[in-house]
Parts: sequence; structure tokens; C-alpha cells
Amino acid sequence: MEKVAFPSFALEGKESVGMVDNNNNMQKSGFWYTVPAFILLLFFLVFPVFNSVICGMFQYKYMNKGEFMGLKNYIWCLTDSTILNSFKVTFLVTLFATISSVVIGLLLALWIDKKHGLFSYMIEMVGLIPWVISMVVAGILWKWILNGDIGLVNYLCALFGTKTVYVFNEPKSSLATMIFVMSWRTVGYAMVMLLAGLKGLDGNLIEASEIDGANSWQVLFKIKLPLIMTNFLLSLIVLTVSNFTNNTIPRVLTNGGPANATNVVTLQQYVMSFEFYEFGRSSALSLLVMLATMVIIYFYMKVTKYEL
Repeated sequence: MEKVAFPSFALEGKESVGMVDNNNNMQKSGFWYTVPAFILLLFFLVFPVFNSVICGMFQYKYMNKGEFMGLKNYIWCLTDSTILNSFKVTFLVTLFATISSVVIGLLLALWIDKKHGLFSYMIEMVGLIPWVISMVVAGILWKWILNGDIGLVNYLCALFGTKTVYVFNEPKSSLATMIFVMSWRTVGYAMVMLLAGLKGLDGNLIEASEIDGANSWQVLFKIKLPLIMTNFLLSLIVLTVSNFTNNTIPRVLTNGGPANATNVVTLQQYVMSFEFYEFGRSSALSLLVMLATMVIIYFYMKVTKYEL
């Protein structure tokens, strides 16, 4: 009895159909795996934002829904002198804290990148300590260190016979202190992010540029920095959003004083919500803060002319 030989293209067609069916099944199963994550995003992100938009259009006082205000709450937030001052302080703190963190983090990353062994790992761990500890703990720690009466700085001043420094009594010194603490907290994150980019560079490329006569500055600005632009931009965005929306350190360290010199916008939002119970206006202010962060990120993307 002769065996019937099936054409090879027929078998290949059956195999391809089977592969397509398997891919479709995998896609369907993958979709159902992502459904819980989508539900969490809707519940904790989309719905609160939508609810804040609705609350910002009504007069909410002590959780009681009042008359429809339209855009009056938003207009009030954009014209109130206290809120405008809090936005000014927030932009100032965010600008200086982010720039100092990224610059110092880049310098530390470049320095650690040239080191090897246990020493480099120790520097990385020490630099990450401010980022991983609680912001409440960090704020209380620096508030005690810089306290003009019982703090460590006061003890050292008395030990060396110098005048006691009261940094929290003057507006400028309080603002500078808050910028310093926020920079100290975030410099470790910038260092690790930029160091990860530097460690991923091809050593042959840098070696070839040095052979061609490029000096250290040319290697830095022409090769290293352009190649770690993704890490640099991500660090810039994350730290900007973190500093712009930081409420813990200003509240623990200075609580907005003296004379509203350190009253950032998120602290003002907290006061409106949980001290004056103006939930309608605070919801409008929260939406304005979100829009401000989106504008800042868009500005970064346009200035750097880089796409993530």
C-alpha cells in the first residue's frame, strides 16, 4: 500500500494557523491579567481626579455640597494673594532644590564611576540614606539639628564661642534651610539614576574618543551626557514633581513660617482642606497644582528636545 504524501505547504499552513490561534489566546489571557491593574488605576487615579474636578465647581464646606460655583473657585485660587505667594515659594524651592540635587548627583556619579570596589558601594549606600528614610524623620532630624536653643548647631556654636544662629526666625534663612533639606534628601536618587546611565556606557566608545585626542571635558559633554540624557531627564522630572508636591518636609520643618516665607502650595492646600474645611476651593487648587506639574514636564520635554 502506497503512503500518501501531503504537500509541505499544507503542513506549513496548518502550523501557521495554530501559531496564530496560540498568539490570540495569549493576547486574550494577557488582557485579563491587566484588568486588576486597570481597576486599581481607575479607583485610585482616574476617579479621584474626576471627583476633584467636580468638587472644584461647587461650594463644599465641612463636606456639605453647596451651590454650583462654576469656575469661581479656580478664579479665586488664581487671584488670592496668599495662594499666589505659595505658588511663588513652591516654584522657587523646586527650582533650586532640583537643580542642586541633579548637579551634585551628577558630580557624585562621575566621581563614583571612576572608583571600583567596596569604596564605591559604600558611597552609593551613604548617598541613598536620605532618600530611603522617612521624610518625617528627616524633617524632625534637621529641625532638631538647626534648633537655635537645644540643637547640635547651637551646641557647636557655644563650644567655639560664636554667636548662636536662629535659622528659623528669619524668612530668608528659613527658605534657604528648606531648600537645603529637600536637596539633601533627593541628591541620592539623582546620583543612582545618573550612575546607572554611566555604568551602561560602552567603554570602547570612550576609549576610542580618547585615542582620537578628545580631552575629559569633550568626552563628558559630547559623549557621556548625551548618552545618559534619558536618565538625566527622568531624574529631572521625578525630582521636580517630588519637590513641587512635597508637603511633609515644609510642614514638619517650618510649617510655612515665618510670615509665610516657606508656605508652599501643597501646604496651603492642606490648610484649606483640614483646617478651614474649604474642600471646594482646595479641590480646585489641587487641579491647578496637577496642571502646573504637567506644564513643567512639557516644558522639560520641549527644551531638551528629547522623547522618552
